[in-house]
Amino acid sequence: MRDPAGFVQVTQDSVSRHAYAPLPEPHFLDSCIARALVAQGRLTPFEFESRTLLHARKLPFVSYPWEWTHGQFLAAASATLDVAEEALQQGHELKDASAFNVIFAGAQAEFCDHFSFQPIGRREWWAYGQFARHFLFPLAVARHAGQEAADVFKANLDGLSLQQASAQLGWRRFGHRIGLAFLQGTERTSRRSSGAMASFPKGSPSLHKGVFQFLRWQLAGLDRPVQASVWVDYETTRAHYTQSAITHKRGTVARWLQQISPSWVADLGCNQGEFSLLAAELADGVIAVDADASSVEGLRRGLQAQSKIYTACAVLDDLSAGRGWLGGEYSGLVERIHSRATLVMALALIHHMAIGRGIPLPEVATLMARCTKRFLIVEMLEPRDPMVAELLANRDRDDADAFSLDAQRAAFAQHFRLIEEVQVEGAGRWLALMEKHESN
Repeated sequence: MRDPAGFVQVTQDSVSRHAYAPLPEPHFLDSCIARALVAQGRLTPFEFESRTLLHARKLPFVSYPWEWTHGQFLAAASATLDVAEEALQQGHELKDASAFNVIFAGAQAEFCDHFSFQPIGRREWWAYGQFARHFLFPLAVARHAGQEAADVFKANLDGLSLQQASAQLGWRRFGHRIGLAFLQGTERTSRRSSGAMASFPKGSPSLHKGVFQFLRWQLAGLDRPVQASVWVDYETTRAHYTQSAITHKRGTVARWLQQISPSWVADLGCNQGEFSLLAAELADGVIAVDADASSVEGLRRGLQAQSKIYTACAVLDDLSAGRGWLGGEYSGLVERIHSRATLVMALALIHHMAIGRGIPLPEVATLMARCTKRFLIVEMLEPRDPMVAELLANRDRDDADAFSLDAQRAAFAQHFRLIEEVQVEGAGRWLALMEKHESN
């Protein structure tokens, strides 16, 4: 919609890009380099219907920058530079470098803006400023100032400005002072309209290659290990499960997955993906969601590029609705999950929402019903479970009966019918397989 060269039309099965004027022949998209990028998984597959219309593959699930981990921002930035460098060989450049031009096919970062390629017409890379706002500056403040890059996009769809970045980083940050000064000079030059620029020969790579090398050097200094968190080691440190209980829980979930054969699964509160990986063995795809960015990044780093698992980092009691123009440019996470998931898994989750976050149990059940097309696997805890006692103490509550098994069952019964319920061996926990009422 915002591209002056055309607009995008998204249907249930495809993505169509309409150009306002016929694309010139030849265009970068006609080149063998473009075909190679598609084959390598770095450019979204496409085909021309005409010179004003092309169709691109539609991914089953798309995450947005405010749902990315630090590693995803680095991967998206690198993918943008990969495509930009390849385009140089055809005398083309990217006219923009937005984070929204990159989507993740599983764990693989893929450039999707087919109309972004244009012949080089000036010495400077015009998209440098946008690359800095969408990648360089958010990553820098995440690396050095503690604000996650995803949080930048929760506040502003155009990333982090030069002034905001310099205020948060300060001018003494090694390397980034160079980057900010370089950007200032580039932006000033790009705003000029001089005879020298107008006469610059089109198709020449000029300063672009050096800029890309400089940006890669900057990005290399912005990587970081997976950050420590309360949840990142949960699967290896949990003391409230015996090994036999874990084995029984995994076996029960696996049996139900085989029984219902869901096409897509959403694992809410996935942690590092123990059950997401299990579901991926039996389903066409999995949407793994967790609030802890370190846990999601830990899961991502273990995935193959063409994994069936799509990740989203999101706080379940503060999910984003539609954003952008009229709230419809980027759909909300619940809508995107519901469009795919025939099964939702909420394992070791609902006590954190109902007690830890203070969400009434009926509302927790409503969220699950809005996310799944049909089935739900939920883990319910008895009030005597040590995690329930700990959460109640942390919230200064003494109303354990409000979280009784009967209260949990009653909340979910408003939206689901019970298919089977199993007590986890050696634990005060119950697993329930449910199906949505037809009226929901």
